[in-house]
Amino acid sequence: MTLVQLGLCAGSIYTTFLIWGLLQERLTKTPYTTPASFLHPNPQPEYFRSPLFLNTIQALFSCIVACVYLLLRNRGSSKPVAQILGLHTLTPNAIPQQTTAKAEKNGFTPASNDTGAPAGSGWISPLLKRYVLIAALQSTASQLGFLSLRYISYPTLTIAKSCKLVPVLIINVLLYRRKFAPYKYAVVVLVTLGIYLFMAFAPPRPGKKSKGPESSSLLGLLLCFLNLVLDGATNSTQDQVFSKFGRKTVGAGQMMLVMNMISFLLMSFTLSIPLPFLSTPGQPTQLVRALEFTEKHPEVWRDIIAYALAGAVGQVSIFETLQRFGSLTLVSITVTRKLFTMLLSVVVYKHELSRAQWLGVVVVFAGIAIEAREKRREGLAKNKGALGKDA
Repeated sequence: MTLVQLGLCAGSIYTTFLIWGLLQERLTKTPYTTPASFLHPNPQPEYFRSPLFLNTIQALFSCIVACVYLLLRNRGSSKPVAQILGLHTLTPNAIPQQTTAKAEKNGFTPASNDTGAPAGSGWISPLLKRYVLIAALQSTASQLGFLSLRYISYPTLTIAKSCKLVPVLIINVLLYRRKFAPYKYAVVVLVTLGIYLFMAFAPPRPGKKSKGPESSSLLGLLLCFLNLVLDGATNSTQDQVFSKFGRKTVGAGQMMLVMNMISFLLMSFTLSIPLPFLSTPGQPTQLVRALEFTEKHPEVWRDIIAYALAGAVGQVSIFETLQRFGSLTLVSITVTRKLFTMLLSVVVYKHELSRAQWLGVVVVFAGIAIEAREKRREGLAKNKGALGKDA
């Protein structure tokens, strides 16, 4: 059953984010033009340049989808709505004292200081503190990623993102002192190496200069590095919340709801003020520029809403995967999504891959095979344990 659940989670992530990626490309690469008029006989095409606005709308839709998901999943329940949505845990002293035995789950063993959820103390819920931290890390990481593209090429950022498993593993081990099963280290090395080979040795497109790491600036690489570190800290802290507080206190949908609520508030505030690294002096805020663009090109709303809805539905699968299988498995799925998308384009559009890319594909599938084999063993072990208890 564990392997089936993993397959369903991976399949839903691949499907929803394939659609999400196509919509993202449409929003960033498609020019929008106004109809010709007497005052503007030759209108110039314009591009939507407000990534922070997109992320804010994405967070809002994710809140709505998380609410609907939680209410539908708990329909008929006698629990209060606040408890179903997980809002009751955000108040001080709302989290009960828990003690759990040290047990291996999702390939890692919790550290001794990571086995119980302390009772709330003071005037801020300990869970709320972590939610704010995760939302701040995630919001900052996404903006650093967009900002790095001013100084480095998109292929460089893509290659760097292929190494995302490494900071997730390092932060889990160093910051949260987790001990992973040996196969997890092997999977991280194989998937990271395979994705790097696949991305770094892609043949240049006809008629275009190859823009690889050599076109990168030091500032761009620094921003990209910080983006990876914050991404790793985000996933590792999410993992720590699930292992520390337990499923009875926080669920996948509840974390998705509260995190996106906080992210929406943080990004809405950022949108409304002129920050030096998001806008040039004398220019209006990103919110004003985005609203001016949508007023001029109302058809962009169709793409924005579809983009936000696809991402929100995909987040449900992401948080379920995170809760059930941990951050390393989740990141393995998300970084291999790009590989499967490009392999699909190879089949559909008859693109060619270099030998190094095919080697990368083999290496990635070796890592995936190890992960699948171990998940199957975990599932069989759970079934045997359940049968032993019933006997």
